[in-house]
Amino acid sequence: MSDPNALGYIVCHTCKEPKAIKQGSGKRSRFVHGRCSCGPDMRTGAAAQAEMKAYLPLEEVQAQLLAINTESEPKDEPNLTPSETKPVIEPETKSKPIEGQFIPKDEPEPKPMGATVCVGAGAVAGLILGYVFKSVRAAL
Repeated sequence: MSDPNALGYIVCHTCKEPKAIKQGSGKRSRFVHGRCSCGPDMRTGAAAQAEMKAYLPLEEVQAQLLAINTESEPKDEPNLTPSETKPVIEPETKSKPIEGQFIPKDEPEPKPMGATVCVGAGAVAGLILGYVFKSVRAAL
């Protein structure tokens, strides 16, 4: 689990395991990067770099993970009688129509234009505008 080349570790919030932080090399030598069971984390944004540069020793990260895992475990709730529980209010599915109110029928939603239609429309517009520009240039 321990990596000898790691600067330190942070908690991976995706897989809930320690993420090894290493210093980049070559053209990425000014950045740190991480690796865990999720895969490599090569983000170079300021927020991601700040998070990864706050690395800790493996023991502290494992303690944090243990604390996270114990918090996420379901706690035993005391047995409540039905009178002590809150009633569940269900929303109305259909309201009654008001006199004179327009009620739309179930119409299918319009389909979005496909990519081929958009490309075709762009090509036609380009041909038309090209001809107009060519004619204006010739007239001048």
